[in-house]
Amino acid sequence: MANKTSKKREASSFERLIEVGIALSAERDTNRLMETILLEAKSLSNADGGTLYLSNADGNLKFEIMRTDSLKIAMGGTTGKEITFPPVLLYDPETGKENRANIASSAALTGESINIPDAYDSEDYDFSGTKKFDEGTGYRSKSFLTVPM
Repeated sequence: MANKTSKKREASSFERLIEVGIALSAERDTNRLMETILLEAKSLSNADGGTLYLSNADGNLKFEIMRTDSLKIAMGGTTGKEITFPPVLLYDPETGKENRANIASSAALTGESINIPDAYDSEDYDFSGTKKFDEGTGYRSKSFLTVPM
């Protein structure tokens, strides 16, 4: 019985991907397009939150869209609410060295997806910004799937 349920779920996810692909190919509004990508990625991965960054003119990663459903946070994209967090630096301005300490910058620099089961157990990346966000909101960030596009 579990195998049938799993196959139905797979087929449903595949059908949804096809629908999203069709919708994305027709979308001309960049904000709506990026928002759809983020929201569908959240849905497919059953994630409570998601952030989409874009490379800015300075070569850093600018927060473009942020969503955290349980906290009712919706910023950037089509919301009209500006995201005021500073950009994530790809390179150290003093030394020019790559910033591999941040998970988003590391994924952008390597072009590889990164999956962290629990940010609080990770020693590979600096999650101090995440922890500060959690302290201020009472949230508990956990797993991170970071995918460069």
